[in-house]
Amino acid sequence: MIIYILCHVLDDVAMRTSAHNFMLDGVEDMLTQIGTNIKKARLRRNMTIHDLANRIHVDNRTISRMEKGDPSTSLKNVISVLVIFGLEHTLGSLANPELDEVGLALENRNSSVRARLKKQSVISDDF
Repeated sequence: MIIYILCHVLDDVAMRTSAHNFMLDGVEDMLTQIGTNIKKARLRRNMTIHDLANRIHVDNRTISRMEKGDPSTSLKNVISVLVIFGLEHTLGSLANPELDEVGLALENRNSSVRARLKKQSVISDDF
């Protein structure tokens, strides 16, 4: 039984480790920057990690991981922190379709394709 539990725990750790190890280029830097920004905002408001954790109903470790840019931090918790800080307006540009240059270019390219008339079915007048 102990061997089964140990194997299960090790498999779980291995799965989480491999998920954390795969990140697209630049993602880790962005997460670290977001964490640094959140920490600065917290310190400017003279809040402790404990104070902030209590405000969004998580434990201190969650805030600590968030501030370090841990990829396992939930988006819900990050947004909750931004709301507490009054920074939710900074989310307006996140995935904004009006700022999606590639998507807009593809949309324009697709809309410029010439529309063609459908072939009309020939009505037979032979009776």
